[in-house]
Amino acid sequence: MFKYLFARNEDIPNGAAAIYWGFSAILWFVIGTGLGSFNAAKLGFPDFVTGNMYFAFGHMRQVHVHAVIFGWISMAFGMAMMYITPALGNTKLWSEKLGLWNALSWNVGLSLGLTVLWAGITSGREYSDFPWFIDLYIAFAMVLPLCINVWMTVIQRRTQGIYTTNWFFAAAVFMVTIVFLVGNTPEFFHLTGLTEGYMTWWFAHNVLGLWITPVAAAIAYYTVPKVTGNPLYSHRIGHLHFWSVVVFYSTPAAHHLMSAPLPEWLKSFASVEGVLILVPAIAFVSNLMLTMQGKWHMFVENLEIRFTITGVLMAIPLNMQGGFQQTRAINWYIHGTGWIVAHAHLALLGFSTFLEVAAVYFGLQNIMRRKLYSLTLGNVHYWMLLIGFTTYWVSMTIAGLIQGAGKIYEVPYIDVVIAEHPYMIARWIGGTMVFTGNVLWLINMWLTAREGTVIPAGRMPQELAYER
Repeated sequence: MFKYLFARNEDIPNGAAAIYWGFSAILWFVIGTGLGSFNAAKLGFPDFVTGNMYFAFGHMRQVHVHAVIFGWISMAFGMAMMYITPALGNTKLWSEKLGLWNALSWNVGLSLGLTVLWAGITSGREYSDFPWFIDLYIAFAMVLPLCINVWMTVIQRRTQGIYTTNWFFAAAVFMVTIVFLVGNTPEFFHLTGLTEGYMTWWFAHNVLGLWITPVAAAIAYYTVPKVTGNPLYSHRIGHLHFWSVVVFYSTPAAHHLMSAPLPEWLKSFASVEGVLILVPAIAFVSNLMLTMQGKWHMFVENLEIRFTITGVLMAIPLNMQGGFQQTRAINWYIHGTGWIVAHAHLALLGFSTFLEVAAVYFGLQNIMRRKLYSLTLGNVHYWMLLIGFTTYWVSMTIAGLIQGAGKIYEVPYIDVVIAEHPYMIARWIGGTMVFTGNVLWLINMWLTAREGTVIPAGRMPQELAYER
């Protein structure tokens, strides 16, 4: 890809930027889940790698989180936008060259940011840990070029309307820019106290609600109709999903601070909007399930559909949990426990990741015009990811309920630690399975690029990849 950085835009092959983004995303997924496995080992086995501050949990945890969110998830989104946006507009990507430079700047900026975090230079605010100069780099050297490329591609489309997926893409890149700049105002203007805490969790909630959730859903709106051949069941339901995400998911986020001295009306407003996120969730799941009519056999036969539908189904427990964890009746019990960690991973490693994996599998095969090197490795990857994630999610949910009970009934802290220890080991086992599956995926896609069977023009990968 580096040879095209200084080439003329018209000399760069279509899809070059998407390939760069896709392989970068897979690599960051391996790195991020590897760090996650390491951190989980430290919780399961407290004597694992001690005596070096750079391998302390406090240094490693935030590096893991940002490698996954900004590396794997966001770069997979970038890959999907570089490929899907022009495809739905019946046009070319506005600038392949900008896409390549954007991917390079993203990798460089993220590497620099993670190095700074690892060195202990941090804002100290969860999910917005980067110091101010990295924040500015992310906003203007990473996110803004992506915005420009997506918007200009949509503007220069050759279709009359804008498909649901591109509505989500165009809006999400705008919303995440605003969320990122506003959410990091404590770093820019040295806000402290309750204001700092509130803005921190406003950012954390909305980067999930207005970036990760809508873009992951947008990918599913493309993948399912494209692979199955069925039209989207209802564009109106898709529009209901879009606008209800914008209205209900852009919550004040005060539910993260129910015990803080924020105005009671603000916390109540956040709780009500939190429950109302079931509106876009039900719209999304029902639309995709109905789109699968007559093609459910592909859930067994087709790798991309299996990943996609698994991710769509995970939206059900995700939004049920998310809505009711925000209510006062439940929040007081589970706040600050491992159940919140389990729920966050259900969003990032479950719902979102399964949809992105499908997009990367599908997109890279299409762009490279190569059949997946090994379907067996692809299936192993699916089951390693599903079983590993489920093990993690269930074990952390149980650990969180134990912690909540210990908090309410004033059980001595050390007794709670002992009680949850088996689930910390299960957490490590599940995370390690995910990491191992991702290593196999990276190998499989590398071999696909190098040795995969070339697909003749006019034949899509889904028509060939699963022939017996």
